[in-house]
Amino acid sequence: MSASLHFSIKYDGPALTFHQMDVRELAPALFALSELIEQSNKIMFPEGPDVRINVQGNFKSGSFGIDLIVVQDVVHQIVSILSGSEATATANLLAILGGIGLVAQTASGGLIKWLKGRKPGTIRFEDNKTVFEIVEAEVVEVFEADLIAGELYKSRVVRQALRNVIKPLGQEGIETFHCVRDEEITVITKSEVPAFEMSADDVDIVSDALNENVLLQIESAVFKDANKWRFHDGAASFYAQITDDDFIGKINTGERFGKGDMLVVDLRRIQSVTDNGLKLEYQVEKVKEHREPLQKKLI
Repeated sequence: MSASLHFSIKYDGPALTFHQMDVRELAPALFALSELIEQSNKIMFPEGPDVRINVQGNFKSGSFGIDLIVVQDVVHQIVSILSGSEATATANLLAILGGIGLVAQTASGGLIKWLKGRKPGTIRFEDNKTVFEIVEAEVVEVFEADLIAGELYKSRVVRQALRNVIKPLGQEGIETFHCVRDEEITVITKSEVPAFEMSADDVDIVSDALNENVLLQIESAVFKDANKWRFHDGAASFYAQITDDDFIGKINTGERFGKGDMLVVDLRRIQSVTDNGLKLEYQVEKVKEHREPLQKKLI
């Protein structure tokens, strides 16, 4: 037994007047759509069954459209039928399509359009919503999405797959992407494509932890804006960016810091995944104390 939902996608524009599309453009987009839905399902329902996408019937008349079915297998048992597992699975499938914005402008797709390639300054999870904030020129912009959209946005794989679904819009003569289910229509235009692009420093954060009162020894201090200092924590050396404005102010007013000096700090450790693999970054968020170099014991 399985649950399924039907929807369709369509690429439109002068280049598709005769309902033909280069398979080299179409195939990667369909693979990306499959990955998008599969990955979204894993994030939203980690303990649930897998989903897959099937193509149904022939290509539609019109610009260039395809009927698709997203399918979730349900265990065929009497208890499953009585407990409504199929209905639950169908609801889950609809939540997946809605969460990634394929049937709702206010979900991840709408969020990415609002961001327009910008990175949110803060992301807060409040009650049943995710609040994104961007501050530009002292003006605060706020976008509210549901919790599902917030979780999906955090996944680099989801953002990358969504970008690849609409990648054909980068070709001359292909102007819009449509996704239709019942009477719900999501449209992405060529002018909105840049909002879905990913920069080289776009990463998937795995962990973000703040450790308080960490003792660090300065190995090298770089007195330039945005440069990183080199520290040793007793086990290893590493570079860390200092984001404490008060501490930077002390540097600018002439307070001396040198090799071997000790700092008691609040240290943030950020682990992320990039195209090149794992990445580990450190940020000194607060310098609480400045100490003289450690004195070696005299024998």
